[in-house]
Amino acid sequence: MIKYCTKCLFPNTKPDLFFDKDGVCDACNSANRKHGNNNSINWQERELEFSNILETCKIKDGHSYNCIIPVSGGKDSTWQVYAMKMLHNMKPLAVTFDQFDQTDTGIDNLNVLKNIGVDHIHFTLNPVIVKKLVKKGLEIIGDPYWVNHVGMFTIPFHIAVNFKIPLLVYGENPQLEYGGPLESRDNRILDHRWRQEFGGMRGFREEDMIDNEISAKDLSILNYPNACEIKALKIKGIFYGQYFKWDADKHIEICKKLGWKPLESPSLGSWLNYENCDMKYIDIREYLKFLKYGYGRATDQLNIAIRNGKISREKAMSIAKAKDGAYSESNLNQFCDYLEMSNDEFHQIAEQFVNHEILHKKCNKWILK
Repeated sequence: MIKYCTKCLFPNTKPDLFFDKDGVCDACNSANRKHGNNNSINWQERELEFSNILETCKIKDGHSYNCIIPVSGGKDSTWQVYAMKMLHNMKPLAVTFDQFDQTDTGIDNLNVLKNIGVDHIHFTLNPVIVKKLVKKGLEIIGDPYWVNHVGMFTIPFHIAVNFKIPLLVYGENPQLEYGGPLESRDNRILDHRWRQEFGGMRGFREEDMIDNEISAKDLSILNYPNACEIKALKIKGIFYGQYFKWDADKHIEICKKLGWKPLESPSLGSWLNYENCDMKYIDIREYLKFLKYGYGRATDQLNIAIRNGKISREKAMSIAKAKDGAYSESNLNQFCDYLEMSNDEFHQIAEQFVNHEILHKKCNKWILK
């Protein structure tokens, strides 16, 4: 039997999620702290700390980059580029790790982001190796996006080392927004340890992906930079959302004024049309998450709205029941074509990850018991 948070829709099957004695999850307790309730965060103190970090990174000659912003074409990275350049007077270098399933909307939004007025590096890993890693991520851990997670939290650090750029600025801390151990929720630094434990690697390392088709040499760029180099160059990765209260609704209005656009309609399995605009197969990934944990992307999105007082838990629950676990058959066909496998092969792999304690099949569809 699944136990749910008494305030939001997160189940106790979610990895790294903890409930207090009142049945409230980490993410809801973190939201209380963010918005100034018990044990609230001192945002003025955090802002001063952030300003001090920037002062140590600013280059006086004006020619060098003083920070890196990892970008994808989503609303968050567009906001981060705008904030660092226009609000904080920094000279950022935008860096993209190429996603294997970039959407047309995502590509257009990347151009909008660059037109804020920044230089941009778009890194593409050998597509032959990417395809193998996507398939292996699917087969081993039920997450075809494993390579994307590793790339987005590694390649920008390699570029920082090579360009001697002291600061990398990521968006919100996922553990603060979606729940996780206290240490990770309060953590302001993104480093090698954080990547290994919380960066979407699902307990697998680069070396776990080596086989007869993928060599250590193929994956060398996905290895985290040498710790001695990072230390010598005083390179630091931080979460912007640990220093300023993260407000996606406020950010998106600014992004739209810049020309950023959401999807025409939400992806199946999602509730919002302005998230994951750059990920074509997000519905396939979230379907796999539903099979493992009994919830999907709609729940993630609805929970934020519940905590912000924009929807009742009861109404959100009815929406989540209708949307979680849904996916596009057309997308699945294209995804299987990309991996050169049949739909039957995909479902055979997917069903290895089904949590039978909470799901059963009805009319050839997996649903919660």
